[in-house]
Amino acid sequence: MDDDHSSVRPYMHGYDAAALKSWSPGTDRWARHFRSRVPLAPRIAPFPATQAHPDLATGPRLMNLTYDYDDAFFTARKYGDAFARRLLRFWQYSDFYGSWHGLPVDGSPADDPAHGLVNLPNPAYTDAAHRNGVRSLGCWFWPRSGDFEEYLEQRADGSFPVADKLIEMAAYFGFDGYFINHEAETPPGQAARLHDLLRSLRERAPEGFHLQWYDTITPDGHLDYLNHLNADNAPWLDVSDSFFANYWMTPEGVETSRATALKLGRDPYGTVFHGTENEQFGFDPEYDPRLLFPPGEAARTSWALFGSHFVKELAPRHDDPDAQDEVFRRERRYWSGPHEDPTRSGRLLPHDRQTPRDRDDHRAWDGVAHHITERSVIGSFPFVTRFNTGHGRAFFLDGRRAADGDWHNASVQDVLPTWQFWTRAEGTGAERTGAERAGAEGTGAEGAGAPLSVGFDHELAYDGGSSLLVSGPLGPDGATTVRLYKTALTVTGAERLAVTAHGTDGADLEVGLLFQDAPDAFVWLAAEPAAGWHTTTHGLGTFRGRTIAAVGLRVSSLRPTRCAIRIGELALLGHEFTPPAAPEDFTVDEVLTDGESVHVFLSWRLAGQEVRHYDLLRDDDGSWLGRIYDDVYCLSLPAPATSETVTRLRLVAVAPDGSRSTPATTEAHWSR
Repeated sequence: MDDDHSSVRPYMHGYDAAALKSWSPGTDRWARHFRSRVPLAPRIAPFPATQAHPDLATGPRLMNLTYDYDDAFFTARKYGDAFARRLLRFWQYSDFYGSWHGLPVDGSPADDPAHGLVNLPNPAYTDAAHRNGVRSLGCWFWPRSGDFEEYLEQRADGSFPVADKLIEMAAYFGFDGYFINHEAETPPGQAARLHDLLRSLRERAPEGFHLQWYDTITPDGHLDYLNHLNADNAPWLDVSDSFFANYWMTPEGVETSRATALKLGRDPYGTVFHGTENEQFGFDPEYDPRLLFPPGEAARTSWALFGSHFVKELAPRHDDPDAQDEVFRRERRYWSGPHEDPTRSGRLLPHDRQTPRDRDDHRAWDGVAHHITERSVIGSFPFVTRFNTGHGRAFFLDGRRAADGDWHNASVQDVLPTWQFWTRAEGTGAERTGAERAGAEGTGAEGAGAPLSVGFDHELAYDGGSSLLVSGPLGPDGATTVRLYKTALTVTGAERLAVTAHGTDGADLEVGLLFQDAPDAFVWLAAEPAAGWHTTTHGLGTFRGRTIAAVGLRVSSLRPTRCAIRIGELALLGHEFTPPAAPEDFTVDEVLTDGESVHVFLSWRLAGQEVRHYDLLRDDDGSWLGRIYDDVYCLSLPAPATSETVTRLRLVAVAPDGSRSTPATTEAHWSR
């Protein structure tokens, strides 16, 4: 049951000085339930020929500072049974994700909570970020009352207990560093020791650990948002990896940031992230991002976004699960541009401050894809996606409806399409996009010659909560191509492609492969959509020695029809997988009741990378109860009507190719 105020279900909390210095996973309540276990995926090398904008430089990077799960700002959970939650579907443009908020210290009073210095990133978001090659940062947030002196304790050897614990916590919880937002006036002596603490933190941290400093205090502790990097705040770069400049950018400030980084011998793209404030200004920020990305010129620095969650927060009926199509549409407009196609990014309104504007008018926004190149992690076999966005209105296994009801869990989100959505109508000369045709998550009016609409469908799925739906009127005078994934998959001969589709009679489906040695021409392989789910498999031996650079779809028809083809699974497979071994040590650790809910705490032994996730099921009817890649799960159920009950549970390990283990079983006992 999705009760955000339950004190029984695991929820995240903040850490003050005492909690940090005494921290251990054995004494931190719920710590075991908030670990990210997904490793950071390597990204493939840039290949401009398959970019949405081939001339766009690949150097500039992106930081996305946002909050994780809008439902519970101060009691964040990893998963729950609600659909209307903001789960980012556009990880492919970010290099860093940072949580942004403080959390109450565990045990502080609910009516007047004490907030800690540090909050962790939600591990479900870290899992999704890592699966897409994005580093996840915790947040250091100090605009608080209280004595900062407590955090600056230093040992005789010069080390800092707080610094050491921050490293230990990041390693245990599975994230990659910290965003340092020290937003409070600080005495000069404390500011000097803060500098030393961060130096210790950075020097003792493992390779890949990242500290990003927000433009707040000067080295003497004075709170002064300078809005760019210069000689006055540059000393903070001695003890951090990058710098997030405050939002009020000017052309002179941006040039000073770049020049300062170069003078320090630092790469401006790796060092300086100038910020855009979307939470307050929405689609029409007061300071134009083109100051960083002047048309026709090289980008000056990298870019930071604050408040990308506004796409949901400002949407009408944003908490209504039946009104989420508008949220998804706004998200596409933010990341892909006003046409909802990254190849056609770019604002539709001039940047004119003399004209009153609406912060919710997406026509004023270029789209992130206009300035930042798309990235991909698809560089080796196998790659399997079920187009699972990480939330749904039901849950499906092997094409059957295995559970009713809304749910969300970003931890099990698939790698989603690189381009959302790059569509073209073939054979008609049309240049309109799928967003200009009504349909699933689309907008605008239908018309002859426009491509079919493409979006995620949450009504029918093959595995998880969603499928990819290609829909609309289709005739013999044209076809729609959809470019989906950027890849770098070298075929050795034994690989195969499999696509599982649920289609419309009369519509034909093909899967396209674009190769690095011929990046302008897809090779098309026929698929067979049917009235039910149907899988078509092709061996790839014909392409031995070639590298697949992109994967797409084509839908066509020899006669007029109303098309609705759902893609439930797209798999590029290498060697045959042996089904995983049955999970070991599957145990009920505790059963707790809370009002009308029962919470069953389960654990098992976590397997290695031969397992992609675990599915938790009822043993009597096989209905789905949960999915996770972890060794713990808190199962929340309505309290039984009878005085006593026993529920037998089944845990199945699932390999990356979808092969499933024999189940492990256990029993949960409780009384009302």
